[in-house]
Order: sequence, then structure tokens, then C-alpha cells
Amino acid sequence: SHTGNTQDPNNRWMWRTNQKRMEAEVVRDSVLFLAGSLDTKMGGADIPHNKGMTVPRRSLYFKHARERQMKFLRMFDAANPRECYRRQQSIRPQQVFALINSSLLLEQSRILAKALVRELPQTGRHASFITLSFETILNRVPTAAEHQRCLQFLRGQTKRLSDVKKLKRLGTRKSAVPPSTDPAQRARENLALVLFNHHD
Repeated sequence: SHTGNTQDPNNRWMWRTNQKRMEAEVVRDSVLFLAGSLDTKMGGADIPHNKGMTVPRRSLYFKHARERQMKFLRMFDAANPRECYRRQQSIRPQQVFALINSSLLLEQSRILAKALVRELPQTGRHASFITLSFETILNRVPTAAEHQRCLQFLRGQTKRLSDVKKLKRLGTRKSAVPPSTDPAQRARENLALVLFNHHD
């Protein structure tokens, strides 16, 4: 509550749950889950660490040894086998790059945007998409300012993506889930990726 924020800003009296960072496995599995891609099948053999960006199994099924660690999980401070599986917490710029440029995040944002758009009315799709994507990814509705900023982004990005002459594709790597050829939908994919990177 607002009163708690002013009277006990450091939460000494435990009137709210303190925010804490998601563990590496939770980051990866949450993205797959929200996009509807997570394979929740129980049991089975270990999966090689180098398949982490393509196999949608839960992160606990990947081999995690001293010389074999999934790069994505290691980037987000997975348990370190060299230190009795302790977890360190770090804040590094590479973590941001891993989220924004990761093939896993790019593909799952495209899958999620496609799934969400199926639930939208034909009119006012941008506005409805913003609310639905906030509810799905961040588990809350956007503030009025966030909604307005996202609407401006979607309109501007759609316009930019409509000009094929000016559009430059970043990278040449082929993707298992290519971006949409519809400029409006590709803008929605971009917004989903941004929300996957939101600090909430």
C-alpha cells in the first residue's frame, strides 16, 4: 500500500513480499511457457547443454557439468558446478544482449504475438494487443502512460516496417520461426520481445 511505502520503505516489518531476481532456469522456462512452447513432460534422459536454444524441455533436464554448461543459463547465474553449485548474482550488460538478441527470445516472442493476435477483435488490434500482452507477460494491465507509449511504438514501427526500401534486416542467421511479413504483426512481435525484457 502507499502508506507502507512511506512508513516502512525498507520493508523491515515485512508488510509486502520483497522483489527478487528470477533464477536462470526460471527466466528460460517462463519465456517458453508464456509462448505455449514449454515441454512439461516429466522424466527422460539428460539433454545436451548445446541444445538449450532449440529443445523446449524444462531447464532442469539439461546436462550441467563443469565443462558442459548451457551458455544462456550461465549468463543468468545458473548454479556453478565449480563452486558446489552455489549461485552468484551478477548484473552485466551481456544479460541484456542475451535477452534482446537471443534466438530463443526472438522466436518465442513471434510465437506469442501470433497466439495473442488470434484472441483480438478485428478493430483496434494494436490497443487490445498491448493490454493482452501486458496481462500475459507481466501479469498486470499497463498504466495509461505505458499504453500510450506502446501504442505510439506500434504505430511508428508498423510505418517503418512498411517501407521495404528502408527496412534493414539485422543479421543473416536463419530462424526456425521467421518474422512476420505483415508490418503490423512484426511490430507486435517486437513489442512482445520488449516486454519479455521488461524489468518487472
